[in-house]
Amino acid sequence: PGDFQTFGAVMVTPKNFYRLMSTGQAGLLFPGGVREVFHGKGEEYELFWPEKADFVRVAARFNATIVPISAVGSADSANILFDPE
Repeated sequence: PGDFQTFGAVMVTPKNFYRLMSTGQAGLLFPGGVREVFHGKGEEYELFWPEKADFVRVAARFNATIVPISAVGSADSANILFDPE
């Protein structure tokens, strides 16, 4: 949590996602959450998905458009910046 909440981030739960969709808000969803964003060494290119993908059902219920995206290399850039070895 912490700094991510400053920008309106909420924990990835079906309940939170339902609230966003039911109020007509757009959502940028990282299913692996903060854990995936700040992965450890040796965990590069690993996905940390929740066991249940209820967010897909919620999006379908509200006829939301799902646009899958990927950013290969962004974590590598941070590693170079913070850990140059």
